[in-house]
Amino acid sequence: DIQAEWLTQLLSTMYVEHGITKRRDSLLQDIARGNCRLWFAVKGEKPIGSAALVKQSDGSVEVGRAVSLENGAGGLLMLLAAQHHMMNAESPLVAEVRISDGFGGVPSGEATQVVCFRHLGLIPQATVPAFNHGNPNRQEMFIFSSSKLIPSGLPAFFPDDMAGFNLLTEIAVPMSKESFDEGLEIKQGRSSRLTNWTLAEKQPFSVILPDKSGVKFELVVKESEKYSQFTLIPMSANPNNTMAILESLDMGFIPCGFDRNRDKDGFPVILLGKLKKGTLLAPIKIVSGVLDPSVVKAIQNIDQKFRNA
Repeated sequence: DIQAEWLTQLLSTMYVEHGITKRRDSLLQDIARGNCRLWFAVKGEKPIGSAALVKQSDGSVEVGRAVSLENGAGGLLMLLAAQHHMMNAESPLVAEVRISDGFGGVPSGEATQVVCFRHLGLIPQATVPAFNHGNPNRQEMFIFSSSKLIPSGLPAFFPDDMAGFNLLTEIAVPMSKESFDEGLEIKQGRSSRLTNWTLAEKQPFSVILPDKSGVKFELVVKESEKYSQFTLIPMSANPNNTMAILESLDMGFIPCGFDRNRDKDGFPVILLGKLKKGTLLAPIKIVSGVLDPSVVKAIQNIDQKFRNA
């Protein structure tokens, strides 16, 4: 209870509004089960910084929950947490790295970028406006990153529609091109149009997936936006999904990069995202020199696509 109270207190102080503070029961369960291991910096018997290792469903471990009320505390705790994982486990270390500039009293994500990319050497794989903070509440851009490359496997199949193919190769591929262990092979194809979808997850953001027993795309997107400002489609880029990918693009979904895991058959999984109309999006700020210039350009292109949507 003390750990949950301290983390909730720190997150509320730093971010005003944070998704974890709304799910205290879930946080308590994760701590009790050992799925969330926390590090704190304390001054005068009060917490001034935090970081955590959080077990993920795919076996990876996320380093995050970093808060620093005094300069350097959160970054140091992240390094200590990451060191603990690397010395005691072989599973991938992953992170959702904030790249937003400071706004409304909420600090920028520069310190986290330095820790994750410069010191831990995490590999950027997708740029996603997945989470929100502050008052007024704003979505923020995050770089989904991992300590391990996406494993080798089958090619990615993109729709043979020229506009859709170009959007994917110009936006998603540059974001993730250095993320694949043996590079990314791309082929074109045309499958039958898939018309039914389902809402698979509602929090911390909505996730929709193809589902033959589901509903039409327009209906599932409308439903998903009741629960979250951001909707994500993790789509297997297999030959049977090319028209589903095109349908997503036609509905305004933007390529964000690729998931760290391939699907069960070995095909890459492309991430497509959409912000609800009227959603505030915080400005981005990327620390100079922590990422390859080509990746920085890809991030900026994805960010601009969401702002223009």
